[in-house]
Amino acid sequence: MSKSKRQMSREYLNLTTYERKMYDQGMRLIAGLDEVGRGPLAGPFVVGCVILDLDKIFREISNSRNNDVNSLEKPNQYGNIKDSKKLSSKQREKLNIFIQQEAICYSIFEISAGELDQIGISKATQKAFYGCIEKLKIRPEHIFTDTFPVKQIVQDMQTNIPSGDNKSIAVAAASIIAKVYRDNLMTEAHKVYPNYGFDKHKGYGTKMHLEMLNKYGPCEIHRQSFEPVRALLYRL
Repeated sequence: MSKSKRQMSREYLNLTTYERKMYDQGMRLIAGLDEVGRGPLAGPFVVGCVILDLDKIFREISNSRNNDVNSLEKPNQYGNIKDSKKLSSKQREKLNIFIQQEAICYSIFEISAGELDQIGISKATQKAFYGCIEKLKIRPEHIFTDTFPVKQIVQDMQTNIPSGDNKSIAVAAASIIAKVYRDNLMTEAHKVYPNYGFDKHKGYGTKMHLEMLNKYGPCEIHRQSFEPVRALLYRL
């Protein structure tokens, strides 16, 4: 097996370590939770939640250990799941379809820029986390989050993993569906507000975005409580 394939297989096994511990304790319905859009100057804050089919995942790993080299080298698409920031847009789109088709269930929760301005990022985060879990059609037995706890969920029911999208396949999957969902929203927003380049920077504070902000001023989906949007509005 080539070095790159061995590395992929090792990363795949590492990404399922947290799930394996819970799985060995008899748990099957483990939800991964992650957010995207905390820092942009425009657009919504989005949270994704996914319950993957762990029986399939660990059956696949078991097969690979029984000398089924092909399944180890290319474990369907599960072996390609990783933190959404480490994937190209085409890879995310492909995995987004796979995750939604193969997951036991998933949900997405969105908070608009206007509501974010009203309640602030901390309250928005907790509202979206809890709301996303509540939207799941099946109640999870345990929840993995990326760093942040869900305050409305008892602590015993959750594990808060620093850099969770790099350490849990469920959290990584949640990061992918949330990222694709939000990116698609920003691409659609570009059709309504073509001056800002939302289809390229997705609302983040890039040089291009800041130049367009200074030239045209904020639009309806800009976060008025975020700098430098707030300063620009103050000057108008």
